[in-house]
Amino acid sequence: MGRTYATASGTYSEEDLAVVIWSNPKISKRPHSRRLETMTSPRSAYPMAFPISHLISHHAWKKFKVVKSPEDIDSLIGATSRQTPILVPLPLAKSYLGWDEFYIPTEYTNIGD
Repeated sequence: MGRTYATASGTYSEEDLAVVIWSNPKISKRPHSRRLETMTSPRSAYPMAFPISHLISHHAWKKFKVVKSPEDIDSLIGATSRQTPILVPLPLAKSYLGWDEFYIPTEYTNIGD
């Protein structure tokens, strides 16, 4: 069972949260660069996690795919950019991307406007 995060905006399980990722556009010019980029906060260098329900209910974010499997990531990552990211639930970010630390804001406010 995954962790549970209590915030001023509510309580969320890892399955309720996702990171937003896209392909690093500099990878072809700098082969030693990271393959993926994600959203971070000035407060933390860890990938910022957002409630999936908040993201998919917002008009600016609901068009982006919430991936369900490693195969989804593999098939979609080549077409991603900062303008067209994918949403990766934390359990999948942990198991497939190998990420184990995330920044969970104490409160979620308006996303995307």
